[in-house]
Amino acid sequence: MERAELLAAVVAACPTAAVDAAPQLPEAKVPREAFRPLMERLKADPALAFDYPMSMTAVDWPEAGAITCVYHLASMAHGHKIVVKCDADRARPEVPTVSDLWRGCEWFEREVYDLFGVVFTDHPDLRRIMLTDDWVGYPLRKDYRDSRIAGKPY
Repeated sequence: MERAELLAAVVAACPTAAVDAAPQLPEAKVPREAFRPLMERLKADPALAFDYPMSMTAVDWPEAGAITCVYHLASMAHGHKIVVKCDADRARPEVPTVSDLWRGCEWFEREVYDLFGVVFTDHPDLRRIMLTDDWVGYPLRKDYRDSRIAGKPY
């Protein structure tokens, strides 16, 4: 499927998606309420058949008050790829889980929960994966300061 066809299929499935064909991989940014239905469609539609989550991360935008979750998906059957983005409110970041669609996302979402503080609703095992249970804060947020490193902002 060509890039334009892929993005047209995304817009057909989610009319509120903002698509961009200019980056290296086609991108779709969707509102939180449309995120889960779009991801279900990307997995279940035989013409799309996104069956492999390549990676998942987040980006902190403190000035915008948002944390953007970024999923990189691939279709092994068709050979196409897409980036799906979803914003969460930085003060209370919540995004529906897709770990039941792609088991590999279970660990990705735990990592983002641990390091950014994004809560993935209905995740089967949402707990810290890298840091200790008593860790305070989220190290990959841009305003995070480690009290053990006084005066060094890096």
